[in-house]
Amino acid sequence: MNLFRAVVLMTLSTCAAAYVCTHPPRAAAQPLGPESILPSPILDDDFFVWPPNVAEFAAGEIIRSREVTLRAVPNPLVPHRAHQIMVRSNDSKDRPVPVTATVLVPTAEWTAPGPRPVVDYNMPIDSLGARCTPSYKMVHDWQTLDLDIPPVLSLFLAKNYAVLVPDHQGPRMAYSAGRMAGHAVLDSIRGMRRLPGLGLSDSPVLATGYSGGAIATGWAAQLQPTYAPDVQLAGAAAGGTPADFGLLRRTMNGQLGSGVYLSAVLGLAREYPEMLMLANPLGVVLATSPLKDQCILALAPAGVASLPAELFAAVPDPFGNPTARTVVAENRMGALTPTAPVLLYHGSSRVFLGDEWIPEDGVITLQQEWCRGGADVTYAPQFGEHLTAAVFALPEVVRWIDDRLAGVPAPTGCR
Repeated sequence: MNLFRAVVLMTLSTCAAAYVCTHPPRAAAQPLGPESILPSPILDDDFFVWPPNVAEFAAGEIIRSREVTLRAVPNPLVPHRAHQIMVRSNDSKDRPVPVTATVLVPTAEWTAPGPRPVVDYNMPIDSLGARCTPSYKMVHDWQTLDLDIPPVLSLFLAKNYAVLVPDHQGPRMAYSAGRMAGHAVLDSIRGMRRLPGLGLSDSPVLATGYSGGAIATGWAAQLQPTYAPDVQLAGAAAGGTPADFGLLRRTMNGQLGSGVYLSAVLGLAREYPEMLMLANPLGVVLATSPLKDQCILALAPAGVASLPAELFAAVPDPFGNPTARTVVAENRMGALTPTAPVLLYHGSSRVFLGDEWIPEDGVITLQQEWCRGGADVTYAPQFGEHLTAAVFALPEVVRWIDDRLAGVPAPTGCR
């Protein structure tokens, strides 16, 4: 056991002992309350406050909007206007929730045929804190660009596209909850089309995202035909896709990726509070600690401790528990079929190295399932591991996106 892991375990154990000692036995045996694991609310910007009347709005209807000046300018060479919207959406259990998003529109005229295209760019948020969401950081924190590596947001603006950036983890910052993310993306597109004065009501829209952003992209693509048939997608490009959370147990749990993995477990628990019954006192401490408000740059390094999820569970095999198995199954892509053309790309050992965190076989299985449903899905294996594959894939991915937004027909079938 490395020194860092020993220190972390000692700290958590001390906190857990204090928790048990300060709670009566009956209270200590009660399930962890859902509200206690939610992110701390944003207090310095009223725009993000959860309105009490969300259910009165239709899905995708704008609750509030504003024009903003961005503190973090994604591309200072491209003058643009930025608007933020809050729309009504639905969470993983179809309960009404508010979702925010930012729309960036270059001020230069669109001179190509047809309306200006829109790229729905689903950033890899991969965070737990409410202040980590892109719309908040764009206005309040110059470090927004830590979510944009490689800097494709700047690239899309340079192409004179409008860019929609949804806060796709939803108001609970439910990292890895696929249905919540898909709903957020589709309802953000609906809201963007309703914003007056932007000229985007008839624009072609393409969804794209990598890693955590691929969760939102893939789920939006497969939910669109049933959840939002009014939202037509020109295509969806997803890279480094965690299609099946169950596969990550062997590549991230108890390993260097454990900081991100445990964050994803907590993100799921925010949408599925029945998971909280599986937490032991250590799990209570972890879920309610300041970690619940941290961004990816703080969460990812915690993987150095390589703490397994089993350490925080009240049952010997949390992965075999029926509740956990149900939640994992409900957040696995593939049961629904997209009608928009899809590009899947992934760091592949058949090219060089391969994705060490997100197993390639999960993406190949996803392609096969979507293809059996009649979808048009291209799989493009890439040079590199999880991080570098995103960079090496960029030229091919951007060409595919440009073609779809220009109206060039996508390849039919699967290849």
